Amino acid sequence: FFCTMSRKTARVCLLAAIALAFLSILRYTNEQERLHPHDSSNLNSLKSRRLSSSKTYQPQQLIQSPSNENTDEEDTASSEEGYTYLIIHYHKSGHILTQNLRDILLQIDPSIQRNYIDRFPKRQHDPTTKCPHLTLHPNTVYVQSSPDFFCDVDILAEELLTRPTKQRGVKLIHLIRDPFTMAISNYNYHSQDPLPEGENWVKRTNPCAVEDKSTLIYADLFMKTFTSPGAYRLMEYEDFKIIQTMCHRLYDQQQSSPGFYQHLLHLSPTDGLILATTYLMLGHGGDILRMANNIIKLRQLQTLERQIHLQQHTLATFSNESKRKVQVLTMSMDNFIRRPKESTIQFLEFISLGNNDGVLLSMEEKEEIATRYEEMYYGKVTAGDEHITSLLSKPKKMMSDGNIVEEETMVVMSDKVAVLEQSLRENVLWGRVLGNIANLVEESLKGVHNWY
Repeated sequence: FFCTMSRKTARVCLLAAIALAFLSILRYTNEQERLHPHDSSNLNSLKSRRLSSSKTYQPQQLIQSPSNENTDEEDTASSEEGYTYLIIHYHKSGHILTQNLRDILLQIDPSIQRNYIDRFPKRQHDPTTKCPHLTLHPNTVYVQSSPDFFCDVDILAEELLTRPTKQRGVKLIHLIRDPFTMAISNYNYHSQDPLPEGENWVKRTNPCAVEDKSTLIYADLFMKTFTSPGAYRLMEYEDFKIIQTMCHRLYDQQQSSPGFYQHLLHLSPTDGLILATTYLMLGHGGDILRMANNIIKLRQLQTLERQIHLQQHTLATFSNESKRKVQVLTMSMDNFIRRPKESTIQFLEFISLGNNDGVLLSMEEKEEIATRYEEMYYGKVTAGDEHITSLLSKPKKMMSDGNIVEEETMVVMSDKVAVLEQSLRENVLWGRVLGNIANLVEESLKGVHNWY
């Protein structure tokens, strides 16, 4: 009624309404930043760049076989441009290994461009699409840790394939790990004395308080994947609350020792392992669940490509691994520890597939490269490299006339690690949830060449 009394009062009401609208937008923005504390400004700029683009793609356009007609020079690159290589890992699933694999690839083919580590922010995603903006380029190798692939599979296909050429696609090396050994490696690494360089965050962090803010947000994201058609229901919603409670209970036992690191040093090994594992399962830091989520998403992506070829009556193209737009090699960090030479050869065979322009390696060359990597790795283990917290006993080597001779190909799990793993398996929650993820990991690694 007041706003209709006169033109002047109406103007005042209009200004007040604009001010209230501005305050509402500001409040909403702040709330989104509170709910998504890991979506930083660089993601916002990436989102703006994407929204400003006039080009949108359907998965069928991105995955379909290349046409002989080059109608758009920007989207159809020459056949001489190579693959995009994306090497993905998680915390304690091969941080140093991914860089070694990248360097091997660059030595084989110097024409491939090297990109900085973590092309897009790790453990972050666009709040709308639920995936990071990849912005990948052909003939380039990327090393990326802990990506958030929570988006729908068609959006993931767009992010991976918009930039690579129509002649080639993406070769994705996915380094995963048995969740039990991953959890134990994480505990052993962060409870070292002295603490490895660059890990001082462990001294000042309360993992329970840090993850309280984001656990329920990530619970929704993880459970959406775990309950999607054809996926695995690896855990239940209430498990997230149980893990939170477990974290606080153990952390509160050591009030006289503030900080995550002091807790890991003073708690019993089994309790310290459980506390460290809660951090790998909750919210932003939940790399064990992130790994499981991405195994499912990449499988769904490959299923999508197969369905598109089926619809287009080009299934023969999909049956030829070298013709697929998304080629995925899932590799086990545990296998690299046990059999570094054989695992390196598997990697070399995968990157050579479809490369008929001088990059294809002979078996002798693969053996030589793999042997050099094996000797380097064993040398680091023997020297006690702080970044290699191997869960296995040191490989037995014998020196004979200056040559290295293997006494055992397989190395065995140490007694301490076996006890820790047994404690996790016998725990009601960890035995069930980590056991389900271990089954998923094992299934994804089946086959001599797990490229599909």
